[in-house]
Amino acid sequence: MKVFDIHSDLLTDIAWRRSRGETNVFDRIHYPRLKQGGIDSMICVIWVEPAFRNNPLARFQEVLQHAIDDLRTSKHANICLTTKDMNLTNSDTINLFLGIEGMTFIEEWLKDFSDDNVGSAFKHLHQQQFRHAIFVWNEWNAFASGTGAIDTPPKRGITHFGELAVQQLNAMNWILDVSHLDEASFWDMYRLTEQPLMASHSNAYTLCTHERNLKDEQIKAIAARDGLIGLNAFNGFIDKSNPTLESFIDHAVYIAELVGPEYIAFGFDFIDYLAPYDIGASFTGSTLGLENVTKVPTLLDAMEKRGFTPKEIKGIRFHNAFQFMKKHIKN
Repeated sequence: MKVFDIHSDLLTDIAWRRSRGETNVFDRIHYPRLKQGGIDSMICVIWVEPAFRNNPLARFQEVLQHAIDDLRTSKHANICLTTKDMNLTNSDTINLFLGIEGMTFIEEWLKDFSDDNVGSAFKHLHQQQFRHAIFVWNEWNAFASGTGAIDTPPKRGITHFGELAVQQLNAMNWILDVSHLDEASFWDMYRLTEQPLMASHSNAYTLCTHERNLKDEQIKAIAARDGLIGLNAFNGFIDKSNPTLESFIDHAVYIAELVGPEYIAFGFDFIDYLAPYDIGASFTGSTLGLENVTKVPTLLDAMEKRGFTPKEIKGIRFHNAFQFMKKHIKN
């Protein structure tokens, strides 16, 4: 059984642990649990926690350095640039693609924005093995407006520099991820690129009216471009009163009936391992029956009982994401 999780924050846990003197974090802490859950491949993102918002560039660089140091010494982590780099036969290996969730740190990095230096920044990140981008995380910045911001942006949508970023990232075959974009930015990005879009960790707004979830027209738009939607296991995006494994599956059923199961993947967004840290925000509660990655095999059994065929489940758990990455990331 192979499972592709297209959104994980485990690099944050690695950074916290290594800052406290721990080493070999991926192999000791995460690998056993990931294998128990059947995880074979992942997109692992770096994001700047709210506690570090006053100095986002330093925090981004710190997390990146801790993550790379840990993964380079790992016996089980395989950092990939394309699907050609994936090890699909070695059961002791987990394939990792590096992504960025929130681009506000680039504002501090560049200081004075220009058309040329925005492109240069992304070229530098490309050299650092990143191939995936979410422009915002509960914020607005020089590139786009997002959901969950503490204040109102001057103008909603993709900015001029955001347009330049879309052009540059298209040229480098990065994945453009619309999770965390508000509706204005979502539709701007849809207009600005003809590439397939990913919503790595978003559910159906019709079933749970959270601004982070996708409305029906957004789901249809992603599917129309052969995009991909990763179902999010965080309780707040599943059901406001009774988040359970079964209500998580409700989102899979709804999206499958709306556009087809071939556009669905898993972007679990598990954050149970972040509970010990003061990250500057509180993420309380859990999804009953899907509290962490070790519960994924139970989820797959439950999906079969709900009527998903073995072929559909294979697609959702791995094949759909693999094919998306294979077609989209070319270098």
